[in-house]
Amino acid sequence: MKRLYLIRHAKSSKDLTGIKDKDRPLNKRGKREVRYIGKLLKKYGIVVQVFYSSPARRAFDTAAVIAKKVGFPLKKIKVVNLLYNSNIPKLMKVIKKIDDKMESAVIFGHNPEFFNLVNHLTPRMIRGFPTCGVFGIDFAIDSWRLAARKKGKLVFFEFPKKDN
Repeated sequence: MKRLYLIRHAKSSKDLTGIKDKDRPLNKRGKREVRYIGKLLKKYGIVVQVFYSSPARRAFDTAAVIAKKVGFPLKKIKVVNLLYNSNIPKLMKVIKKIDDKMESAVIFGHNPEFFNLVNHLTPRMIRGFPTCGVFGIDFAIDSWRLAARKKGKLVFFEFPKKDN
């Protein structure tokens, strides 16, 4: 059994001028969102063996806060360029290359790619993927290379509520 967590980056600042999209930081709401999700994941006792992050600042900052909350070493977060401006084939390439010793993995990235990926991997169609949302998907497989379209089971979905 393998479990994959997909976490969309927290809310970022879109209004900043003179800054590249890749360099956009989290805004105040995003910082609240990621602290909330980090506490929630810790409360649930979720253990993740490997963290992959898009190189975008907002995704990495989301990964860093959650890593701290769940006790994952920051220096072990793997930045993967394929996770930025991606698509399903590129995301599947990342998933299929996860070391089979890892029973659980988390990937931090972006929409609409993650929305499309959840709908690709599971038979259940989702309608949205809010900022800092977390989807947990189980695969009845022994090797990540066997992760495939509609082979995952959606088992976990959390996101920050408006009052967090």
